[in-house]
Amino acid sequence: MNFSKCLLVFTCFLGCEGAKILGIIPTASYSHQITFHPLWRELALKGHNVTVITTDPLNNSSLANLKEIDLSEIYDLFTTIKFYEIISGDPIYFWRIALLLRKVCFELARLIIEHEEIKNIKNKQFDLVIAEAHFPSIVGFIGHFKCPWIGVSSMESGIQYNVAIGNPAHPVLNPDYNLPLENMENLNFIERLASLVYRVSYVFLINVYIFPTLAAIYKEVGWNAPPMVEVQNNISMLFVTTHPIFHNLRPLLPNTISIGTGMHFKEPQPLPQDLQKFLDDSKTGVIYFSLGSNVNSNLLTTEFKKAVVEAFAEVPHNVLLKMDGEIEGLSKNVMVRKWMPQQDILRHPNIKLFITQGGLQSLQESVVNGIPLIGIPFFGDQITNVNKMVKKGYGVKVDRRSMTKEILVAAIKQVMTNPSYKETAEAMGEIFKDEEIPSLQRAVYWTEYVIRHKGAKHLRSPGIGMPAWKYYMLDVMGFLAFVCLTIIIAIFLILRLFFRWLKYLVKGEAKKTRKTKKKD
Repeated sequence: MNFSKCLLVFTCFLGCEGAKILGIIPTASYSHQITFHPLWRELALKGHNVTVITTDPLNNSSLANLKEIDLSEIYDLFTTIKFYEIISGDPIYFWRIALLLRKVCFELARLIIEHEEIKNIKNKQFDLVIAEAHFPSIVGFIGHFKCPWIGVSSMESGIQYNVAIGNPAHPVLNPDYNLPLENMENLNFIERLASLVYRVSYVFLINVYIFPTLAAIYKEVGWNAPPMVEVQNNISMLFVTTHPIFHNLRPLLPNTISIGTGMHFKEPQPLPQDLQKFLDDSKTGVIYFSLGSNVNSNLLTTEFKKAVVEAFAEVPHNVLLKMDGEIEGLSKNVMVRKWMPQQDILRHPNIKLFITQGGLQSLQESVVNGIPLIGIPFFGDQITNVNKMVKKGYGVKVDRRSMTKEILVAAIKQVMTNPSYKETAEAMGEIFKDEEIPSLQRAVYWTEYVIRHKGAKHLRSPGIGMPAWKYYMLDVMGFLAFVCLTIIIAIFLILRLFFRWLKYLVKGEAKKTRKTKKKD
């Protein structure tokens, strides 16, 4: 164990005196919530008083220092506004994002600040806020408490918070993860144009429309917050769930911490007896099919379900199928459940293939067990995750809109019969597991670091809040362009005068010659 690792471990044990920490993860998605369950638990066990606003509480009575405010009604809000239908729809992508922000942000903000339990903590003092760096809705909520705050993301961070913390966010080198791009490392002209337009329009929409409207909502119900752009730019640290296996490489400031090596992984647990027997008895291997916690059956077309049923009836393998709704006509080789202990299932040696929607946590859990994948992405980062998976070589992609029985069967055969997918998945898993400091330990250390140093302002980028014209040196480039233009014009005028003078001389000599000839 090297010196730096020893020092970090010692500092984690040293910690800091019990702080009052407020956490808020408002996205109605289990995968967004479970990533940070271990962080809340560990901070509470270390003596901090932790209050968490969440849609999926831990409900662990043994954690005396952890208080949870249940906001599971956000699931109802997402259902009412058809959140996942909007982001998985076919219309122009920019329009979908604008519509989503308009529908979600204002309703979500009202739901949070008008909640009775949240009203009870309105006047409390906290040493730190840990908030999901996702929806702009909670920026005013964060600012109300006037303390340092850490942004956290269960995936890569988007444009809004990369810009806020000062990370380079070049639209070509670092396109936003929400853009459905085939190859994020080599964009063509149309993709580069789309990335630039998306970035400019997103930032404009947030700053010109979303933030002013949210400010009016907060003021209306008596929540006092500084200007939202100021709150956003005062972010102390950003935790992102990234790893080179799943994401493009990019330069990050020292106050952006990667916690992308499976912080949500649980200790192995025994499988239910029926699942254990099904897996043990499947001598030719098992295909595990799950589209995650956000892709509900109402997002699946009849044609999609039919293709799944017919494909599984044709393959010579048993299948574990996680599906929340009813699905008819399943063959005898398929066991279906509304919920399955995914991590423990993927640890079983008879799992040979995972068919997934491409959520980051699913990819992590598959790769760490060396299991190849078939990705059927629906929305958000799933598209870029699956495209990256295909490029790395540990899985193949199937388009959900054009998927048929034949296409799915061909994809299954391709992955199951070509050993390179399995070998690559195992190699990626070894890279993924090779880390100096466990993610949870790293997250706790940097959380306490921000508390100890009152926001760790010494890590802030000098570029935060800098006007765009100054950041991109538009004034300098304008000045240089002016100088160059002035020089070009000056040269043109000098040459023009020179040629006029030369022409005058030539004409003068010609006249003298003619006069001389006449005299002769």
